[in-house]
Amino acid sequence: MDRFVAILVPATFFICFYYLNFFILTPSLFIPRRYFAFVIICLISLIMTIAVPSAVSGSYLGFPFGPGVRMRPFFIPEIPLPDFEISAIISRQALRPQGWQYFFRPEYSYTIIVFLFILTLSTGIRIIQQWQQSEKEKVNAELAFLKAQINPHFLFNTLNNIYSMAVIKNDKTPFAIEMFSKLMRFVLYETQHDFVPLSGKIEYIDTYIELQKLRLSSSVTVNYQKSGNPASLQIAPLMIMPFIENAFKFGVSTEKESIITIRIDILDSELNFFALNAKNYSSEKGEGSSQLGLDNTKKRLHLIYPGRHTLKISENDLEYKVELNLNLK
Repeated sequence: MDRFVAILVPATFFICFYYLNFFILTPSLFIPRRYFAFVIICLISLIMTIAVPSAVSGSYLGFPFGPGVRMRPFFIPEIPLPDFEISAIISRQALRPQGWQYFFRPEYSYTIIVFLFILTLSTGIRIIQQWQQSEKEKVNAELAFLKAQINPHFLFNTLNNIYSMAVIKNDKTPFAIEMFSKLMRFVLYETQHDFVPLSGKIEYIDTYIELQKLRLSSSVTVNYQKSGNPASLQIAPLMIMPFIENAFKFGVSTEKESIITIRIDILDSELNFFALNAKNYSSEKGEGSSQLGLDNTKKRLHLIYPGRHTLKISENDLEYKVELNLNLK
C-alpha cells in the first residue's frame, strides 16, 4: 500500500503541474518574458513534488529538510558479526547526509528528470499552440488589413479633392498626387512584411494626415506632434493607424468646430501614442465596422506584444481618447 501511495501521489503532482504550466504559467509568465517569476514558481512546484509525496507516503525519503527528517533505520544484519564490523556499519550509516543535504540524495533524480520533462513538454506545446494561433490570426487579418488601410471612403474623397485641385489648377496638385502615390506604395509594402521600419510608418502617418487636411474645412483643427528618433526600430503593421483613422472618422463635424489631437513620442525603444478627438454623433452609423477594427487591433497587440504594451481607451459624451504604450524590443 505504501508503495502504491508513493507512486500515486507524485503522479498526481505531475499531472497538476502539467495543466498549471500549460494554462497559467507559460501564457502568463513565460511568453510575456517574466522569467524570474516563472523560474521561482517552477522551483517551488519541484520542491513540493518531492517533499509532499515523500511525507504523505511515509517513505524513507521523508521531508527533504527541517528537524522532522526521517532516516532509514540502521541496518544490522541478522547474521552475527564481529563487534568491529558492526561498528563500521553503524559509522558509515551515521555519515549519511542530514537536513538540507538530504534533499540532494540520488533517489530524487527520477522525480527531477520527470518534472523537467513535463515542464519542457507543456511549455513547448503551449508555445507552439500560441504561435499557430498567431499565424492563423495573421492570415485571417490579411484581407481585413488591406481593407482597413485602403479605406474606400478616404480613397474616393482624396481622389475627388485631387481632381478638384487639378480643375482649378491649384499649385499643390502635384504635391497631393505625390503624397497619394507614397501612401499607396507604403500600403502595398506593409502588407508583405511582419514588421516594418518605424520611421517609414511615421512617414506614412505624416502623409495620411496631410491628405486628410486636403478635404477638411477650416473649422477642423489638427494638432499633430511627434518627438524622438525612430531609427533602427520596427513595428508590426496595423498597430497605430486604426486609432488615427477613427479620430478623423468620428472627430470631424460639418456643423461645429472640431479639434483632433495626435501625439507620438519615442523614447529609446518605447513608443507612446496619444489621440484625442471630439465625438461626432453624425458618424455613429459607422461604429460597427470601427469597433471591429479596434477589436482586431487589440487582439494583434496581445498576440504580437504580450506583456509589452498597455492600451487605455476612455470616452465620455464629448470626447474619445486613446493612450498606447508599446515596447518595441
